[in-house]
Amino acid sequence: MARPLKSAFVAALIVTNVVILAGALMAARRIEAAAAMIPELPQRMVASFGRPTVILSSDGKVLMTLTTEYRNPKRLAAIPEHVQHAILAAEDKRFYDHSGVDYRGLMRAAWSTASGKRVEGGSTLSMQLAKQVFSNSEKSVERKMQDIALAMEIERSLTKDQILEFYMNYVYFGSGAYGVGAAASVYFGKELDDLTIAEAAMIARCARRPSKDNPFADLETATFNRNLVLATMHEQGWITDAELAEAKSEPVKLAKNRRFVPGSTKLAPYFTDFVFKELHRLLPQTDVTKGGYRVETTLDYGLDQYTAQEVRRLVRRYQGSDVTQGAFLLMDSGGKILAMTGGVDYQRNQFNAVTDGSRQPGSSFKPIIYAAAFEKGILSPRGSIRNDPFMIKDDHGVRRAIRGGGKGGSVSVRSALAMSINTPAMWANKMVGSNNAVHFAHTRFGFTSELPAVETLALGAGSVSLLEMGRAYSAFQGAGDRTEPYAIVKVTDPSGKVIYRGGSLVEKLALSSSAAMGMDSCLRAVVTSGTGRAAGSVVNARGKTGTTSDNKDAWFCGYTDRLIGIGWVGNEYRTSSGAVRYGAMSSAIMGGYIVAPLWADIVGRAQRSYPEKARSITGGGSTREYREEPREEPENVVEEPPAEEPDKPVNEDTKLDRPEGEPGRVVEEPTRTIPPAGTGNAGDSLIAVELCADSGARATAYCPERVRRRFPPGQVPSKGCPIHRPPN
Repeated sequence: MARPLKSAFVAALIVTNVVILAGALMAARRIEAAAAMIPELPQRMVASFGRPTVILSSDGKVLMTLTTEYRNPKRLAAIPEHVQHAILAAEDKRFYDHSGVDYRGLMRAAWSTASGKRVEGGSTLSMQLAKQVFSNSEKSVERKMQDIALAMEIERSLTKDQILEFYMNYVYFGSGAYGVGAAASVYFGKELDDLTIAEAAMIARCARRPSKDNPFADLETATFNRNLVLATMHEQGWITDAELAEAKSEPVKLAKNRRFVPGSTKLAPYFTDFVFKELHRLLPQTDVTKGGYRVETTLDYGLDQYTAQEVRRLVRRYQGSDVTQGAFLLMDSGGKILAMTGGVDYQRNQFNAVTDGSRQPGSSFKPIIYAAAFEKGILSPRGSIRNDPFMIKDDHGVRRAIRGGGKGGSVSVRSALAMSINTPAMWANKMVGSNNAVHFAHTRFGFTSELPAVETLALGAGSVSLLEMGRAYSAFQGAGDRTEPYAIVKVTDPSGKVIYRGGSLVEKLALSSSAAMGMDSCLRAVVTSGTGRAAGSVVNARGKTGTTSDNKDAWFCGYTDRLIGIGWVGNEYRTSSGAVRYGAMSSAIMGGYIVAPLWADIVGRAQRSYPEKARSITGGGSTREYREEPREEPENVVEEPPAEEPDKPVNEDTKLDRPEGEPGRVVEEPTRTIPPAGTGNAGDSLIAVELCADSGARATAYCPERVRRRFPPGQVPSKGCPIHRPPN
């Protein structure tokens, strides 16, 4: 028994020695590498002190140079002793007792973290300096080892006083202040000599989390941290009992005029703001406001300028129709955001409608519902769908009929989409199931907004952003592959190290190829002969119009083989209290007639820079495939037939984008005398007349779907369509 134990002990001893030896060799290599980096310290200081952070467009245009640094460097002898003590109490109270690494502090931090208590870092001033100058705050065991090695070399190369002076002038304290001299001015409007003990203690702890724990951002947390520092100063014998009591009771008097140094340049402001949000999301430990960073983006500055110009021009043109706001997103098939206009006037309103807006998409959401039906095999892009009346209950429990269609028979799926007929979309949603439709929108199309599981979801009852619609329509463009929009290509830190690379992120077959390509052909029909014909001039265009029932939103969402464009307009205004609200626009403002031409203008312009060869898109073409069948009784309707002119239900797209034609004029083709089949007797002839497919009355210029019927002389309908009317 003793022999196996002895063998195990020897084996364990060997393993332990090997681990210790390997650790020693690794540490030696780290120290050697650190020693080689120390000569770079002065250059690093100069680089980070002087260079701004630069944000660039894809075509090399400087969108922004961020120079938010404010420094007021001081020699150590000019820094009051109580300020020095406050910094040491906050960050490294045994600074003068260790050689760069506080092993007691590291053990305490490890124990606190392992026991689930307050997480501590255990870093010394020298380690923090190494981290900020060389390591870019990245969190890893390798980084911690490098910081330790660098701290030891810093301690060998510099005196303690030099290290402390460097730290107090270099470290970021929040609100654009670098160093304690700048922090005293920013937070209290004072020189260092005038700071009280309490004020010095409050500044000292800002260095840990400068953006969140500074007194401007969170005064309560900053005051709590101040008291912790004061307690440590008292514990170390640096302040007396009376000084402690007085400092803890001292009211905080912050500077009234905060000192910030703005960026010297800011072009494409909506996009630039989005880039900053993305930097915070992608690199949460990196503070690019320190300066020295280079951010390369996807923006095509020329296209972005053109897009912003055209959105402003459209809004000005239709101000008389209560159009006051517009937005547009342009991206390529790989997800690169090429242009982003979040509003018409950034100086007046910095809210970005592309990324942060939440508006009802109207009929532009119908392709999501139909795609779900295609995916489940419920419908086929080449099949038909019922056009019977569809009844819903409003908020008061009153049953109402959905307007737009509902005259019985069936209609081809392609025509229903191309002509934006409402009742077939409602039946499609019913077949899919509202809960299933919401799940499908979130999982297959990448919508992140909360969507209501209601019947009118098919008509755009939910609220979404333009960015979400761009992501969703990329699945149709990509034959089922959904692409994530992105804005940042590469980020380089002050030392020239690439710390982030962006690129296409594709969800392969988020939607089946058959469903996506089927929808692609339907969306082609929208622009060739449907409600989006104004966009048909663009090479390889496909898309969908959207206009909400209350005329508060008008959309066109479309794409080509290389580009995706999402456009929106609305009537935005501010109340007397300053709150943003949205009102109705004129009834003439529709997605197909206002936003589709804007889309064609911008995307057509973009195709000069991103050309594509025109091709035949399978399944596109005529939408005149309406097929009448024997009328069936609508489901769930027993004794209540729909009214001829029902009130508008809540949250539905009740209007159809009208076809081209002169407003206010009934367009009738000349009647033709057609002999019945098999005879040549003109006396038995019938007269062919075009009727509205929805109302059954004689078609006008505003009827989106027409059918031709033959009537005996004397029985020809004379009354024009009562549903589709001219604006106003």
